[in-house]
Amino acid sequence: MPFFHIITNVKDVSQEFVSKVSQEVSRLTNKNESRVCISVSDGAKLYFGGSGDSAAIIQFHSIGMQVSDHITVSKSFAKLLEDIGVPSDRAYIQFNAPLATHVGKCGTTIAELTTPQDVTSNIL
Repeated sequence: MPFFHIITNVKDVSQEFVSKVSQEVSRLTNKNESRVCISVSDGAKLYFGGSGDSAAIIQFHSIGMQVSDHITVSKSFAKLLEDIGVPSDRAYIQFNAPLATHVGKCGTTIAELTTPQDVTSNIL
């Protein structure tokens, strides 16, 4: 269920970048890419640190993500942002590790679609 949403003032973010992010999220979370969702809002009116220069805000959600993973994920996303011209000091990343009961899919919740072992082993 990993969900990555980026808001950036960079225009025309390529499908190649989106694909690369999807693959990296799958790798970082050890979850199948078929479970990954990537959303890009490019060309946004974004003012960051007193400037309209290239910047981004990332919201990253993944069931089972641990606080100890945040630095590794942050480093990886900072490197990805370089591909679209956003320096690491011009981006914020918000991490969220929702409970499986707080994520809906197929008219129910992830908790109902999986076993407790699935959640703890990062299969989602």
